[in-house]
Amino acid sequence: MCKEINDIKEYLDYIEEFQNKFEYKDKKLVWYRGHADKEWELIPSIQRAKFNNDKEYLDNEELFRKEREFVNTFMSKAVMLDHKKPNINDYASWLTLMQHYGMPTRLLDWTESPLVALYFAISYRKEEKKDAIIFLLNPYELNKNQQLEDYTDSNGRKLQNDFVYNMYHNTIYTMVYSAFKRWELSSNISIRTPEDYKFNYRYCKLYDKIAACYPTHYDGRVYNQYSAFTVHNTMKKLENINNELINNDSKGFLDKIIIPSSKKKILLNDLKIMGITDSYIFPDFQHLSNNILDDKGIDR
Repeated sequence: MCKEINDIKEYLDYIEEFQNKFEYKDKKLVWYRGHADKEWELIPSIQRAKFNNDKEYLDNEELFRKEREFVNTFMSKAVMLDHKKPNINDYASWLTLMQHYGMPTRLLDWTESPLVALYFAISYRKEEKKDAIIFLLNPYELNKNQQLEDYTDSNGRKLQNDFVYNMYHNTIYTMVYSAFKRWELSSNISIRTPEDYKFNYRYCKLYDKIAACYPTHYDGRVYNQYSAFTVHNTMKKLENINNELINNDSKGFLDKIIIPSSKKKILLNDLKIMGITDSYIFPDFQHLSNNILDDKGIDR
């Protein structure tokens, strides 16, 4: 589905409709992502990056190799800039840090706040004449659909875990491993350990999956933006996966809201009245200055 809205009330009403599609009250959490142009794809930045002298389509392994190039370069140079950098093996924090500073990664940013997503959708001046779009995601339903792991209860029933992970969870660690190192089970059986077999099982099971999770650490920006991530271990697209579910009579996990370009300025002013401004989204001196200049009608 794809709903067009004209004001804040219509926006929030449709979000409530989306929530009510799901059976359990504690599984109605919605994440949001706003795009200033409705034609932009719902894919992580590593898939949007343009690589010189490369073919148009990259498979998973080729993309992981490109990502490792970015990761290794970033980590080696970050040593010279900040003594508070993450531990060398803290893959989750390194990837979060890279995402935070605009490096191409397999992470896709989401927010738990519908107003923050609306801000991102309507605030970019370069795209003010384009219709915007906001994606709605139920992270529980996504993780359940992806069958990331199973567990067995006391009665011997095999059930699917459908909770939202944190970046330190073993499942997420396994998924992001290939952003840092290439994994292959040793051909020498005599040196394989039980841990190697366990990791290889998880690695193969989670290959080609997408998972919803929370970031590892919070600063003012992450806190104000109510940040969350999806980890994309695949070239598959969320919209395509969701469409397949809907075609098979499932409720899916994703929906879309269109914001006409003609409504952007009105909605942006509504957000300002509610305190959702440039300096709220990005709590630093530069964006505080931007707010003051905007209030005074001075171009920047």
